[in-house]
Amino acid sequence: MIFNLENKELYRNLILAEKLLFTAPKIKVARTLSWRKQYFKNVPGIYAFFETNDKIVYIGETGNLYKRMSDVTRTVNHTFRKQLGQLKFEGVKSNKKYDPEIEKMLDKYFDEELYVTFIEVNFGRLEIETFLIDKYQSKIINSEKKRKQEFNHDLIAEVEKYVIL
Repeated sequence: MIFNLENKELYRNLILAEKLLFTAPKIKVARTLSWRKQYFKNVPGIYAFFETNDKIVYIGETGNLYKRMSDVTRTVNHTFRKQLGQLKFEGVKSNKKYDPEIEKMLDKYFDEELYVTFIEVNFGRLEIETFLIDKYQSKIINSEKKRKQEFNHDLIAEVEKYVIL
């Protein structure tokens, strides 16, 4: 027997996760251990980065929010920082680090421009992330997901009217 929820219920949960993520407090990024200890735990979740002007930049999921917040600040560890270096500062993409000048500009950008929101999610992180990347693809620097899912955007719009926090 195959377990299957109705699309309305699935979309309701995706929309609820989106609303929770986008209304969560925006935390100013600081590339320090004390910052990570203050705000993050070793828990799975979904996160979103915003620039100072509330422009969404990136959406991600992780099995460990505390560790991921360390990873995103180091070029060698995370695609987000690699993409920023290439798109914002015309850095030459590599598997390691950028030129020291590009790394300084990235550090300054993280310190001055970035905020993060997150929600803890134990199950369905990939589905939520895929839904959000699909919805915000024109506004974020994420690559499209390889595991593309088809969404019924008319049904989502209908369900969205009734999802209240």
